[in-house]
Amino acid sequence: MIKTRGKKKNYLIIFVILILAALIGFILFRQPPRKVPPPPVAEKAKPEVKKEEYRIAVIIDDVGYVSENLEGYLNFGDRLTFSVLPFLSKSRTYAELLHKKGFEIMIHIPMEPISYPETDPGPYAILTEDTKPDISYKLQLMIDDNPFAKGANNHMGSRTTQDSDVMRYTLNILKNEGFFWIDSYTTGESFGYRLSKELSVPAVKRDVFLDNEDSFSYINAQFEQLKMIAKQQGSAVGIGHFSKKNTLEVLRYQLPGLKKENYRLIYASEAIRN
Repeated sequence: MIKTRGKKKNYLIIFVILILAALIGFILFRQPPRKVPPPPVAEKAKPEVKKEEYRIAVIIDDVGYVSENLEGYLNFGDRLTFSVLPFLSKSRTYAELLHKKGFEIMIHIPMEPISYPETDPGPYAILTEDTKPDISYKLQLMIDDNPFAKGANNHMGSRTTQDSDVMRYTLNILKNEGFFWIDSYTTGESFGYRLSKELSVPAVKRDVFLDNEDSFSYINAQFEQLKMIAKQQGSAVGIGHFSKKNTLEVLRYQLPGLKKENYRLIYASEAIRN
């Protein structure tokens, strides 16, 4: 009879060894538990910092004379204010055309200059010798001649604007008509802006004359000065003239860069400071 007892013992030993080897291998080579990373924490959106915006109002005076610049201004792609001299051959026509294009319209009120009568400010100018009925009559004619106007500024007027009585009465009439006032500030002695505060007339005064010289380089330099004042004050008012071709060219030249430099063109009424 064949003996199998020893063989079974050997198989048992082998089986135990295999089990132990498997356990040792499992212990030695098992992978550590995989760590699941925590979900990412959403970063809080940083509040957008709004850059300060600098505002520039450009008033174009002396509208009413025949000018080849009309078409260029009608096609200008931003805000401008046009101040119309009353009773000229194209005053009403140009005011209506510009108004229909969405531009702001003012009355450019002729007033007595220091050099009067050698210098003629135009028909129905407000003179220092005028009585109150004279002033009322003249202003009503101007308002009737320009039904598109919302405000007014002075044409010349270095003598009239120094007369506090005449200016007080003039500003009260404009206030009653719902007009704002822009002091062209042709003299440092003007009562135009000073009295507007006292009388609660919405007003602002001119900061820069753009085109005392009709050259591109000069006008562009004046516009840069206007930008600098706007950056200092928050807003600034410049005055140019309808007949000056280079004024229109500078405005076209400056326009594309204004937004990039954080400037914005506004109407004169939006520059009111009181």
